[in-house]
Amino acid sequence: MMNKQEVIKHILNGDRLYFTKLYNKYENMLKNTALKLTGSEINAENLLFITFKKLWESPHSFEASNDRMISTYLMKQVVYNHLYAKRKRDKPKENIQAIRTSEFL
Repeated sequence: MMNKQEVIKHILNGDRLYFTKLYNKYENMLKNTALKLTGSEINAENLLFITFKKLWESPHSFEASNDRMISTYLMKQVVYNHLYAKRKRDKPKENIQAIRTSEFL
């Protein structure tokens, strides 16, 4: 188990080797979840990229979370990022459908 403060310290110090090890440790677990969510290898990889990019750019989001373990935090972020992207992607369709429906009323 990786200590929360240790993870944050290494990321804040720009320790790319540590971050690479972190990625390698959790890649398969997270990618399997992402693949189940997206149904696409490419989309799953993109989801992992976004999740780890956000952790690298903002390790304080992990620090502020109630999650004690990085694995729990990362898993939640994969799901959150997927839902956010899906909502963003689906939103214009809903608006277009509403416009089309109102044209016929």
